[in-house]
Amino acid sequence: MVDWNEVASILDRIAGTSDDTLLDHGQKASVTELACRIRAGQRSALLADEVGMGKTRIAAALIAAVREAGGRSAIVLPAGLGAQWQQELKRFNADDKTLLPLRSYDGFISGFLHDTDAEGSARRLHSHKEWLSDRRKQRELPENGWAAEEIIMISHSFANMQFPNRGEGPAGGWRRELLPNVARLIGGRRRNFMRENFHSGEVGYVYASRRAARHIAQMILDHELPRDAINGDQKWLSADDYKNRILPLIGYGLGQFDLIVVDEAHKARGADSSLSRILGPVSWEADDPFRLGMTATPVELDSSQWIDTLERLNGRDDDQDITALAELTEWITGYVDVVRRIQTEELDETLTGEFETSARQFYAALRPHVLRRDKRSDPEFCVFKDSHGDYREVTDIPVSPEADGFTRDWLRRFCAAEALSLLPQDDPRVKRVRLAVAQGYGCGFGEDEEDSPSGMTDANLVGPAGFWTEAFTAESNDIYSHPAILAAVRQIEAYTRAGEKVLVFGRFLTPMNVLTRLLDAREMLRRLRDGQHWPASGIGESNIAAVIAAMRDPDLAVSGGVDEIDVMLKTRYQEWASERRAELARLHRELEDLALEGGAAAFLSEILRHEDGKQDLQFGALLEALGGRREVAGASWTGREMLGLFEKLLMELAGDDEAENNDTQKARLDAWLNDYSGREGNFARMMSGATAPQTRRMLQSAFNRSSSWPMVLLAQSRVGREGLNLHEACRTVILLHAEWNPGIVEQQIGRVDRKNSLWLREWRKWRDHGDGLPPRIRVHPVVVSGTYDDHNWQVLKARWLELRAQLHGDVLRPVPGRSEVTDDKRTCADRVRRAVPDFSPGKRGG
Repeated sequence: MVDWNEVASILDRIAGTSDDTLLDHGQKASVTELACRIRAGQRSALLADEVGMGKTRIAAALIAAVREAGGRSAIVLPAGLGAQWQQELKRFNADDKTLLPLRSYDGFISGFLHDTDAEGSARRLHSHKEWLSDRRKQRELPENGWAAEEIIMISHSFANMQFPNRGEGPAGGWRRELLPNVARLIGGRRRNFMRENFHSGEVGYVYASRRAARHIAQMILDHELPRDAINGDQKWLSADDYKNRILPLIGYGLGQFDLIVVDEAHKARGADSSLSRILGPVSWEADDPFRLGMTATPVELDSSQWIDTLERLNGRDDDQDITALAELTEWITGYVDVVRRIQTEELDETLTGEFETSARQFYAALRPHVLRRDKRSDPEFCVFKDSHGDYREVTDIPVSPEADGFTRDWLRRFCAAEALSLLPQDDPRVKRVRLAVAQGYGCGFGEDEEDSPSGMTDANLVGPAGFWTEAFTAESNDIYSHPAILAAVRQIEAYTRAGEKVLVFGRFLTPMNVLTRLLDAREMLRRLRDGQHWPASGIGESNIAAVIAAMRDPDLAVSGGVDEIDVMLKTRYQEWASERRAELARLHRELEDLALEGGAAAFLSEILRHEDGKQDLQFGALLEALGGRREVAGASWTGREMLGLFEKLLMELAGDDEAENNDTQKARLDAWLNDYSGREGNFARMMSGATAPQTRRMLQSAFNRSSSWPMVLLAQSRVGREGLNLHEACRTVILLHAEWNPGIVEQQIGRVDRKNSLWLREWRKWRDHGDGLPPRIRVHPVVVSGTYDDHNWQVLKARWLELRAQLHGDVLRPVPGRSEVTDDKRTCADRVRRAVPDFSPGKRGG
């Protein structure tokens, strides 16, 4: 068991000796505050810093201190954040080899595999050995078992594992081997191995399961652990019952943890969620454990979510209240209620006094549990706010019948959709139909973040609802002319013409795909019109509709249509390729000479030699891919420059310290080059759930370089709102689809609102010698006026104000219709500002 006083002393040392490149002033203060709370006997904390202020670095410091004191840590996180966490842990320990997140039951059992577990021919045995070695080198599996790892990362979704029911397949298959083997070993017996009970290829997992069972049984015996899971007859357990029994055994297999860090601790609050199961039965904690929660949005829709999150961190994951926390609910909700009144009523002495009282209670309720820094504690943001107001500028992109883009056909559809608002709203499908038209994802009933499922059509509606639905589905929609999409295009291109990058968030794939292709098609037509290069030799079939739509703009029309464009693209690409053929030959000779040095140069030369028939194509695609990384775009290439950029590209494709052979690297390079010039073009790119992790990393890297494409990145909300740093070359966010949850919007804006962002760099430059208006982070919701979409946005904005009042201290808001400010009101306003709770380290009062 770890000595927490020793951990606290190590934290103090880290805070006192680290330079500002490792921990800034605010992060050091948080580390010191954690040390103080640990010494005081506190064993949980919610680190709720605002998005982009460096929570992960603080948590990594605590993990480093626990490791130095001889303890073990588990990090429970969205799996996509694994590489980011590996980087942060390495900052405190250059030799850190923490594995990538554990995602599945298969991965858990694979941690017990041996080189000799495969059956069959010598070739199969060799293949299994190579596969296992590769997964270990890529830090997916442990070398010496899970319990030997000082730090283990576990995916939020790990406990979503599935098991077969008894009788599904021979004996239920290897996935039902662990529990009966543990039970028999505890009872002093062994389970016979019946080869005919398992499919071909399963035997290795059977051996690994039995090896895991021996380890788990020994843990139960050595530590006198509860045996509830293995009591009774396991033979006829349903799949769900088997899963409930197996979860604590998996925890014993992973080993005991002194510290559990929960990244994005606000997620999946239900008792049956995977995250709650991980923090419950899967986590085998020491007698005196510490839990650290991390989230920028501990409350999103309801103030009671404070209690949900804090109960999780205090060890309660079964939907039962912890009495001490439940008593805080009244103080928390009381504060929220007074904030609502302050934002809508006249500010007077009585209301001010009520706010001061509720603020003190709110602070007293949460201060023992919460540690939060926000922009109020950052000197640069304070200077901006004092002189220029809010550094964020939220401006709607209004879409209305009076604006450009509303054809008669679309006007008919919108009117029909809004006629549904006059009907009873008992059927939730009616609301979805109204949103479908406004948000551009069709006329079905698609659920959040997905397109409309087939088979669930508007024909399901009957009566008046069916009549009005028929009014806008009688003819096929041309989604490329959707007014909201055209309005988004106009706003995006206003920024890209000025050389600025734009980040777009949306929920629904169809309109996001359409917007991506339309932006790409318009940029292609502009470049053809202006005689500039476009990196394609023809129009892909999937892009024809977008090109036709783009040519409706008189400035981009081509008289011969798609056929003429294809001819132009082919001719210009051939001319361009011919001009650079001599350069390619020269570069190839230079790389052949550099190949004598070995390493990446030899690998690159080998790749090009193997592409005899396609050398120009492969070489050219690689130059296109590396071109955006150059410091001087127009200069002639040199072999040394290309090699340097190629080495960086390989590092990004592989991830940190992944040991790979040439075949693996070649496969990843080929896949990336195909994707680079493929389905979504270059000027605008889309990132969805189907985007491979390596491609996501490459898109993030390219978007963060001001000189390279894409200029526009469209990110599906569930993919891009967490864990991606997109702040180095962008300060503009467009919200294509309304969210109900203001916490999600904060996460989305947080992708560009981070430490060392483009906005901060521009603000510093403007502060020192700028004129005109100061730069701001710009947020543009696309709002279809007068529709249900408009109502959706208004609800979101009201919730957003409430969230910012609780988390950011933005309590006072100018309200139209209020009387002129008097001395008394000014005094009341000052008292309110002073009373706003502040949970930053070192603060002791609300």
